[in-house]
Amino acid sequence: MIVAGTRIRVATWNLLHGLDCRTGRIDLAAVAVAIHAMDVDVVALQEVDRGLPRTGRVDQVADLARRLGWHGVFAPALLGDPQRGWTPGPGGGPDPGGPAYGIGLLSRTPLLGVARRALPGGGHGERRPEHVGRVLPGWDREPRAVLRACVATGGGTVAVATTHLSFQVWRSVRQLRVALDFAGRDTTGPALLLGDLNLPMPALRTALVRSGWAGSCAGPTFPAWRPNMQLDHVLRRGVAAGDVQVGPRGPSDHLPVSATVSWGTGAR
Repeated sequence: MIVAGTRIRVATWNLLHGLDCRTGRIDLAAVAVAIHAMDVDVVALQEVDRGLPRTGRVDQVADLARRLGWHGVFAPALLGDPQRGWTPGPGGGPDPGGPAYGIGLLSRTPLLGVARRALPGGGHGERRPEHVGRVLPGWDREPRAVLRACVATGGGTVAVATTHLSFQVWRSVRQLRVALDFAGRDTTGPALLLGDLNLPMPALRTALVRSGWAGSCAGPTFPAWRPNMQLDHVLRRGVAAGDVQVGPRGPSDHLPVSATVSWGTGAR
């Protein structure tokens, strides 16, 4: 039963696989310190690795869960190495394990009813030498996915999903619609979609018209060293949000966004 004013604190962070842009080193210890400093209950992660050479073949979500003493789950958006070649992730099918790149959720309490699905666009791909350091106009073959779980609270459960959308706005808007449907599916209760949506706030507001979902204006999140646009968002349905904050800065080219979300009678 939902009780009055149930609230938890959530965050979203594109980790850039834990790469500290200031030192060029992978630093998951600094990521864990930053998450601890945010004093949140659930963190949505994007751009995390599992078993990839560039990050020491570590399962980054499992490693962060261990460091924090939390629960974690990973969803592969692509299988293989994003710096070499890949195939799309399994969507809702069995995860075959092995090297992969994708998204994840961390929670102080168990993540229940975990589900994932592939989003439209993307496909098999390879990174050729002429692609290194370049964003090719009109080209984005990176597979995208959405991951959802339920988090139990003293006032019932809240559905929490995370995703990382295409940098092509026309494609990311289409992916967003699918992700929102998946995030809120099978529940009439509170639901959240957290992630790097690659959509600045004006475009996001337009995409959310008549969707039943609302965004939370936090301030610029990208690039971390001189942020000028908000690409990272906390979207909510049946949930109020307050104390929305950006930071602290840690490894990655994005800044995290955190917010206190509340629902039930008396939520503001």
